[in-house]
Amino acid sequence: MLVDTLYDRELILKSDAQTQEEVFKEIGAFLLKKDLVNEQFTDAIIEREKNYPTGLDLAPVAEQLPNVAIPHTETEYCKSKAVVFVKLNNQITFHNMINPDETLRVKYLFFIINNEKTNQTDVLSNIMAFITNKENMRTLEQLDTAESIYKFLIGRDE
Repeated sequence: MLVDTLYDRELILKSDAQTQEEVFKEIGAFLLKKDLVNEQFTDAIIEREKNYPTGLDLAPVAEQLPNVAIPHTETEYCKSKAVVFVKLNNQITFHNMINPDETLRVKYLFFIINNEKTNQTDVLSNIMAFITNKENMRTLEQLDTAESIYKFLIGRDE
């Protein structure tokens, strides 16, 4: 499954949240209203992030790239398949996926919503390939509207 088919114009969001819990509650409520997740989703994603951090330090890819997190939870909390992209107006602290004792300031979130037991690793590897391309991340830094971000994520230029 191609990740670009999992992006939806309505799921390209910006957030003024100041903390991880705030952004998880905000996005969880939004996804619940859209009937993409169930009522346990927000608590499940908060809990999973505590136990299995999803922050990624992009400094090894290139200097001055913004860090990313890829929050996700088990399939039973999801009602569909999608990738929700969130640009944070304020960087939020996440723990590093590779080194959980280390904290990172994160600017972009790629929430994986997946109700099928298979394909999660495919989606994750596609996102990883995208974010570890320094040109992709530098371009993303230049885009500000949901429409321009959406078109870029699905591989269509303006």
